[in-house]
Amino acid sequence: MTPALELCQLEVHRGTFRLGPLNLALSPGEYLVILGPSGAGKTILLQTLAGWHSPARGSLRWHGTELALIPRTSRRCAFLSQNVPLLPHLTVVENLRFGVACRGESVDPHLEDHLVVALGLTHCLKRRDIATLSRGEQQRLALAQALLTRPQLLLLDEPSTALDPHRKPELWQLLRQLHRQLGGTVVHVTHDRQEAFFLGHRIAVLLAGSLQQVAPPQQLYRHPANLAVARFLAPENLWPIQARQQQQQLTRVLLADPPVELRLVDPGHGSHVGIRPEEVALIDPQRPLGPQVRENLFAAQVQDLVFLDGQAQVHLRTREGLPVVARLPLCTALDRQLQAGSQVHICLKQRSLYLVGDVPRD
Repeated sequence: MTPALELCQLEVHRGTFRLGPLNLALSPGEYLVILGPSGAGKTILLQTLAGWHSPARGSLRWHGTELALIPRTSRRCAFLSQNVPLLPHLTVVENLRFGVACRGESVDPHLEDHLVVALGLTHCLKRRDIATLSRGEQQRLALAQALLTRPQLLLLDEPSTALDPHRKPELWQLLRQLHRQLGGTVVHVTHDRQEAFFLGHRIAVLLAGSLQQVAPPQQLYRHPANLAVARFLAPENLWPIQARQQQQQLTRVLLADPPVELRLVDPGHGSHVGIRPEEVALIDPQRPLGPQVRENLFAAQVQDLVFLDGQAQVHLRTREGLPVVARLPLCTALDRQLQAGSQVHICLKQRSLYLVGDVPRD
């Protein structure tokens, strides 16, 4: 199958910043999330896909044809930038239909009705001045404007950045539902890891202008390609190792400082061993232990406790001096009455530990 979008050794130069070379292929109908910190080149990449920047090297193909050879009027592409593209001199309805009008096409009334209902815009259409809309309503109106053009390629630049935290999951769910209903290929850039894992069929981690890893969410979660990706996704609980030994189905590693031994099932190589905070298990040594929590057991003391939204982030130090961060359901922390100084037992589960280094995994 010909990729919907293909980047081949693509390089883009903007001032002193260099993006690429990038190699990436998207399947038709794929929802790809580009994830990276500020300054990584995410928006430059999106603008290049929209045709705003010309590549310095390499090629950019849309269904096998060089993008530069496709007339702009023939590109079924919609770009929703961070600055919501609404025009203050137009009414709400005129803004909704503006993209279709620019194409010289007629509005599909059935699609318009569907988008208005799905995005909760019914009451907004009665207003003339877009300034009377909240930021969230403006964001949804701009999304409806883009989708009403029936784009084959939808480019989303940090679409939830300006929303209140409790409103962001609502938009994510809407994007997910609308993509399932309408199809199309989506490239969505964000610095929000939770947003990326919620929406992406695949996630492409972009750091300092370079694609470090492109993988489905579960693979990215379990097996970061290198130390840079691991530090970006979950900087907690990454410990350097000084020795490694393979024993049948298990790998034994000795940490550098403190010299703690851990057993894990990851057969790979790396300079560090890590575990996600939510994978650190708080156990009751008085109860029978299941097979997953019989190894890598440590007595530890709570150093600090931070309450998050529905979770508790617990900073621990084992008796051996190993710093560990655990992320627990808030109810668990409250039920156990955890506080600074509390004595607990933890397990760094074998299946949850992973090896990672500077060299990408095979």
